[in-house]
Amino acid sequence: MSLQLSTSFTAHIVNGINTLLPKLPNALFDLLLGILIIRIVLRLSRLLMRITHVQPGLRGVITSIIETVMWLLLTVALLSELGFNGIIYFFTGSIAAVGLAMAAGGSTLVADIVAGVFLARDPDFNVGDEVIVGETPSMGVIESMDARRIRLRDNNGVLHIIPNTVVERKEWIVLRKRNEPTTLVKATKAAKRLGQAAKIKTQAVRRRKSASKIDQ
Repeated sequence: MSLQLSTSFTAHIVNGINTLLPKLPNALFDLLLGILIIRIVLRLSRLLMRITHVQPGLRGVITSIIETVMWLLLTVALLSELGFNGIIYFFTGSIAAVGLAMAAGGSTLVADIVAGVFLARDPDFNVGDEVIVGETPSMGVIESMDARRIRLRDNNGVLHIIPNTVVERKEWIVLRKRNEPTTLVKATKAAKRLGQAAKIKTQAVRRRKSASKIDQ
């Protein structure tokens, strides 16, 4: 009995592989084409948002959402190409369940996405700003933002990855905007101005001394 089951199981696997192998070239082509299309769409969307002067943080959030949706669509297309219709039904059913959870407001994912959009649209929170944020406040420069999290690099080079909801519901402190020079740069510029002023003053004194000697 066990031998018959083993033979039947092996035959089932072999038949499945034989059915799957002819479909692999088309699936591989679709995968490569899908990756190419995703990259082109992402580059075009970034370029379009840059031309329309969308804030860097909002660009990151929108790009992240577009990339996630396109990968989901590509996954469904590949499963259909390989004939895994049962998995597709389960997959789409899971997406529907996630959608219901989002509609009910019980999903952390949708909360992070909404918080990310609000943060990205806030004029006082953007990529390149130096801020203090988080449950246990962390200070650093915002490196990037996406649909789920922000990435903050502190002065020691440590990368802090914080969910958008944590940042959005807490107070944050803006230490420096991305277009503002740092304290070191300000001090350097001030020192240069003082040095130039001292040099001009010294040259003026020398010219007056030279003029007085000529008059004598």
